[in-house]
Amino acid sequence: MNKHALRLILVIACLLLPIMALLYGIWDFRRPKTGPVGDGELHLSFFQLLPLFTTFLIWLLNLPQAVSRYREHRARKRR
Repeated sequence: MNKHALRLILVIACLLLPIMALLYGIWDFRRPKTGPVGDGELHLSFFQLLPLFTTFLIWLLNLPQAVSRYREHRARKRR
């Protein structure tokens, strides 16, 4: 595996990571809590969501560049 394919795989994996973290956070807040933890309805705050969205946005902007470099590498390799 070359560095371009590895970068493409890492970009896709890093795109999935914030999505999975967001789904886990939503699931955790919707879970019924009893005892000293409390019964109040919690929600994700802006400051909890900010790192997830910025990480997702950064990797989303990096994806087209990774795909184009991988395609260039494959085209060069065929020559």
